[in-house]
Amino acid sequence: MFAVLVAILTKAGDLGIGEGHDQPLANVQNFEAEVGKGVKCDVDNVSVHIGNRRCLAANEILVTPGTFDAMEFLEDMGETAVCVSINGRTEAVLGIMDYAKDEAALTVNVLQHVFGIKVHMLTGDNFRTARAVAHDIGIPATNVIADVLPVEKIEFIKRLRLEGEHVAMVGDGINDSPALAEADVGIAIGSGSQIAHESAGIILVNSKLTDLLVAIDLAKTIYFRIRLNLLWALGYNSLGIPIAAGVFYPFTHRALPPYVAAFAMALSSVSVLTSSLSLNRYKPPTFDTKKYGRDARGGELGIEKIGFTAAGEKYEISVQCDAMMRGEPCTCPPETCNCDPCEDHGKVRRKARPGRVVSLVALMHGVNNVLATLATVLIAHLVQVANEELMMIDTKPFH
Repeated sequence: MFAVLVAILTKAGDLGIGEGHDQPLANVQNFEAEVGKGVKCDVDNVSVHIGNRRCLAANEILVTPGTFDAMEFLEDMGETAVCVSINGRTEAVLGIMDYAKDEAALTVNVLQHVFGIKVHMLTGDNFRTARAVAHDIGIPATNVIADVLPVEKIEFIKRLRLEGEHVAMVGDGINDSPALAEADVGIAIGSGSQIAHESAGIILVNSKLTDLLVAIDLAKTIYFRIRLNLLWALGYNSLGIPIAAGVFYPFTHRALPPYVAAFAMALSSVSVLTSSLSLNRYKPPTFDTKKYGRDARGGELGIEKIGFTAAGEKYEISVQCDAMMRGEPCTCPPETCNCDPCEDHGKVRRKARPGRVVSLVALMHGVNNVLATLATVLIAHLVQVANEELMMIDTKPFH
């Protein structure tokens, strides 16, 4: 949007319009921004409205013939159609287009194919424009929610949470801030609005979407390390405390010296600290290769293959063809099909990384339960032995 404003000001300067030129700007009065619709104001007693279809309907604008045809034409090209109305009558239609960056397609495909995360698009743009952008970056058309107001974004997030999903919202605009606050994790783009920064829990300061992948991968690495440290500390202490308390004394008749117990306790802290310091060797995920082609996009140039490396493991991601993006059977020739996954040609998606993490966490929970049970048995045995020793001591004076 900033680039659009700069272009408008530059063109106005070329035409001699603006401060310091032959035609100074007129005074603007009663300016009002209508959320999700557009803006309206008075310029030299002339009523001006600039906005989308909602703006036309809310302000009872007279739509001249050909207006909707021009809007649909621009929207089919992936542009956002904006109407300019003068004194309650449409006079012009503008097309505004943001080209999807390569990093958007890279991020979306890695989220879906490597991390196993469902990706949805929430936008106030119309469905035609949203579908065109989603098509370029790899989001299925079934996951596109378009023409929504900020309140409707909140409602969609609430619906996902009711379905048991954990929701992370990425946004940069004022209209995104309510949804950023509602989501479990709000992630704002560094170049976004100030209110978006205040509503989010994470800010991508470099304004690169690929940093989202680094944040997720780092969070998973740290979480795994926390669980591992917890498992080690609990298991170590579950075994060490009964031994220090003398659970084996009835069999060995030797107590553990205090300095040995103190050393063992310090060793527990040192081992956990050493494990945590190993995070210094963390390496962020990287993109190894990007292959462009025209096969998957019906002749249009776009990314078809992505090489991604995370945690020392390499992934080859193939972008699905247009037919599969629409939920239809794959139309690629079997010998040249690169869609991933593609059940029509016997290709099954490799298991995402979160599945392996969950398996490790489940294994750790199992080991944790075994150690806790063992510690409980040892402590119970210790209490029983101690009671027997006390009974022997109490009964000695009576013999």
